[in-house]
Amino acid sequence: MPTFKKILHPEKFNLILYYTLTSFVIIVILSFVIGKVFARLETQELVKRSEKYAHNFSTHINYELYKDFLIPTLKKSGKIDLENNRRQLRKLDNTVRENLYGLNIKKLYLYDLEGNIIYSTISEHIGFAINRGENKKLDAAINGIPASALRLSGTVDSKGAYVPETLLESYYPFYEMDAEGTKKAQVGVLEIYQDMSALKKQIAKAHQKATFMTGSAMGGLFIALYLIVLKASRIINARTRQLTEARNTLEQHVEERTLEIREAYKKLQHTQRRLVQSEKLASIGTLATGLAHEINNPLASVAGCAEGLNERLISILNHPGKYTEKEALEIFSEYLKIISNETYRCKSIISSLLNFSRQSEPHFERIDINNIIKDTIASLQYHHPENKAKQKIQVNLSEMPCEIIGDPQQIKQVFINLITNSFHATEAGGEIIIATLPKETTVQILFRDTGVGIKPEYLNRIFDPFFTTKPTGKGTGIGLSICYGIVDMHNGRIDVFSEGEGKGAVFEITFPLAGKQDHAERTGSLPYE
Repeated sequence: MPTFKKILHPEKFNLILYYTLTSFVIIVILSFVIGKVFARLETQELVKRSEKYAHNFSTHINYELYKDFLIPTLKKSGKIDLENNRRQLRKLDNTVRENLYGLNIKKLYLYDLEGNIIYSTISEHIGFAINRGENKKLDAAINGIPASALRLSGTVDSKGAYVPETLLESYYPFYEMDAEGTKKAQVGVLEIYQDMSALKKQIAKAHQKATFMTGSAMGGLFIALYLIVLKASRIINARTRQLTEARNTLEQHVEERTLEIREAYKKLQHTQRRLVQSEKLASIGTLATGLAHEINNPLASVAGCAEGLNERLISILNHPGKYTEKEALEIFSEYLKIISNETYRCKSIISSLLNFSRQSEPHFERIDINNIIKDTIASLQYHHPENKAKQKIQVNLSEMPCEIIGDPQQIKQVFINLITNSFHATEAGGEIIIATLPKETTVQILFRDTGVGIKPEYLNRIFDPFFTTKPTGKGTGIGLSICYGIVDMHNGRIDVFSEGEGKGAVFEITFPLAGKQDHAERTGSLPYE
């Protein structure tokens, strides 16, 4: 069994082996099939020749029976009565057997047109009747159409008799004839059984002959193709060796390049770590610079006021009569008020920084963006009624619901920051347009204003912490960074567009629309559809 498996599944493809096995199988199959076909054709040819022989014999026996029996008997007795006249029956039998002598005819039957057997070489069958429809070959002959059937040995014939050897059963019309052999009306049917026992030998011989010829032809073809395949196999083996050598060389080169890539990757990782560290230091530097810049101004004011109060206090103590009590209290009250304001300003900056660094986890639910925008605008107009005279707010909300899964308070905080920025950008007057545009899987929210605009070089830094284009004291540079973080947490996207100073700005936010799934099953991270 292991050897057989090795032949069928060799480690290397053996073209000669597979060609030999395949050719052998094909030769055997074709030889067998062609032998069968030739044997069948030979059988058909033998049957045709036997039918032709039977046809000629039926014509001959038809004439001989009229010439030697029917016409003389009618002249002598005036009628034919085989059933009651034994002499006529013996004479008919002698006439038939004389004509059958030495021929390949085993049995002969003579029927009338009603299907009755009026004569047979087997005397026991005389007088039997075969009903119409029981034997289609007989029915065809009664209608004037010759018919034949091959009865193989071991079967039974149309009369139910056992057939010990292969016979050809033929039916031919039996005609009335004159002394010259001219056919007249059909008066019966002649059935002839020919011995076909030699058929098997002839068929076997034809099969052997066809098989030998086919095998010889296929063998010659096999040898010719074998020489071609042998040469092809040598060429293939040579090319295979070349490919194997090329593959081994390629594998060696690949291994070398892989080592080089690994080394390069290690260097890249090292460079990347240094770059990340540099970016972290740069971010810390930017954060520290922004924080120092924002806090430095109020601290300078506090320091100046404190220094002024200290000098005034020394002056009052050294010259008690120089200032009245009212003058001393007024200057103290003014300086303390400045110190208080600047201190609260520092506190506001620190609080904004803490809020930026400690953003709370959102509480997701199904919300309608249109309703959040309406509530935000109503709240801002209520707390800042003075903006109505300066800015014109145009709201173009979609008639279709624009539902998303999100935290309503955080989304509202984003809208408040963007609308407040638009207020600051259009302090001198202008128009603010807010619109929602639902699409197949997302909704876009546009905040457009005709205000001061943004310089092109600032667009890439607009969402950086502590980056602001507002004058000192009017912005911390944290608001848009918070907006960016909230939108990202909701699997959204925020973009800014501006053609330059004095040409306004557009902030575009894109959120995925709420799907059919239950928002209660969400775990905090929304797939962007």
